[in-house]
Amino acid sequence: MIRNWAMLIGSALLAAGQSHAQTAPSPPAQSEEPGDQDQLKVTGQRMPTAEAPRSSTCEVLARDPFLRASGMANRAYLPTRLTRSPDYSAPPSVPPGSPLPDLAKSRFGMRDVAGGDVATSFGPSALDDTAADGGTAASLDQNSLVSAIAACRGAYARGVGDTSASGGNTGFIAANSGDSEKGAPMASPEWRVGAANARYLQARSFIASRDQTLPMGFALFDQGRYGEALDWFRKAANKLQMREGGDEAALFVGKITLQGLGDKSDPVEGVKWLKKVATAPFNPQNETPMFDPRQPDRNTAVGEAAVILANVYSAGFGAVGKDPAEARKWYDRAGDVGHIPAMKRLGDIYFEGVDTPRDVARAVGYYKRAAKLDHPGAQVALADILWEGEDGVPQDRKAALGWYQAAARNGHAGALYALARAYDLGEEVKADPELAMGFYKTAALGGNAAAKVAMGTYFYEGKLVPRDLAIARKWFEAGAAGDDADGMFNLAAMLAKGEGGGKDVSKALALLRRAALQGHKTAPAPSPRSRKRRTSRSPQLSCPLTPTR
Repeated sequence: MIRNWAMLIGSALLAAGQSHAQTAPSPPAQSEEPGDQDQLKVTGQRMPTAEAPRSSTCEVLARDPFLRASGMANRAYLPTRLTRSPDYSAPPSVPPGSPLPDLAKSRFGMRDVAGGDVATSFGPSALDDTAADGGTAASLDQNSLVSAIAACRGAYARGVGDTSASGGNTGFIAANSGDSEKGAPMASPEWRVGAANARYLQARSFIASRDQTLPMGFALFDQGRYGEALDWFRKAANKLQMREGGDEAALFVGKITLQGLGDKSDPVEGVKWLKKVATAPFNPQNETPMFDPRQPDRNTAVGEAAVILANVYSAGFGAVGKDPAEARKWYDRAGDVGHIPAMKRLGDIYFEGVDTPRDVARAVGYYKRAAKLDHPGAQVALADILWEGEDGVPQDRKAALGWYQAAARNGHAGALYALARAYDLGEEVKADPELAMGFYKTAALGGNAAAKVAMGTYFYEGKLVPRDLAIARKWFEAGAAGDDADGMFNLAAMLAKGEGGGKDVSKALALLRRAALQGHKTAPAPSPRSRKRRTSRSPQLSCPLTPTR
């Protein structure tokens, strides 16, 4: 059975007469790198771009008649976007003082959301085909769509109809009736409030849809013209309310002030702006961000501001001193506003005891929160603890296997490697060597170093695949490049004997030293005297391959 192997080096490379015991290797590092993924699709419609208005996801879902009738559409998640984290020390791509860039029409607040583009904002749909027949039912359904999309925009706008302040009442007046959404008769006080609210929301939508301060800030930021971008972001922060793009503007004022102005940066001022964003009102009913397990670092402005604050206080930055308790507070805030990786980070802090007493049970609590929301790294971290049990957390391998399977569905290489081991060794599942090899290969192609070593051993042994020492050596090289101690050890053995390629005893010795530093107990660093003796005669290599647990 294959899990990890270490070739035992004989007297040619180790001190004469020295005996060696096989030990279990260190667990592989978990990859947190997000994989490529097509855009998420809902009801046949591509989800909106990251810089679309906040109501965009709701509007896409509103196109589905069933979701619209059930009221589920207006509980849609907010769009998220990848963070902009450039190298601030790099020279700008366009010299400062150059003419202002042209603006794309799809950036923050630039799309016209106040006019008659409701039915065509996101392309054709089955509903549009039905409406084309001109039937009465289709006309009513089209009115329903117009009403639903307008309700989406009202739900995500700030002001009298702000759901965080009014318990969910948008005050929206249905387009196909003379009554307000609450059913109040026309000319009543409730109807007048609703009408005023609708006019206010329409005015705010008009302002936001034609704003060019925020798009200009991003255009200049992307050119590396941070000083100029800062001026535009400040204008946008003064003009736009939080749910109209003001949160993004204030975030970037904080980011640039924090570190984007070189020696003129002001971390204290930057932190003030970031706190303004991180503490903005948040309504989990309709402001919870979308989460993509294949791209876990995608975020919203509020979540990103909280994470930056946590990172600043974790290590200190300039005049802002290190404060671990404050860092944990802001990671907690990030998790509360829907940034799932912040929950995983808190789990890591308590599991590793970073600037706080180690608390595995508390770590498991954070891992479980993130794991239930489909964060692959948290699923693997939780499974690793449950697989063996630790510090008051009982062993539960069946549950651990379930979490590994959940993470593997999202392409997590560490989870795929764990499943490969389970099917290889027959732990909690029936042994299946061929399925195990498939998992090892997928994990290896996903970047898991230990899985690469496993693939090398398949080709070294010639089991399930034809024996091919050259391919085995390449896999061991890949594992060693990923800092896997067994990969270094096995590659050293092949280099010393000249298997699968040229012989290189000096490189083999260097690899042994690296493996020893990684904790590989069967690869002690040789002494200078033994090194001289070994290079004076042909090496004799003993390479039994045995599985380790």
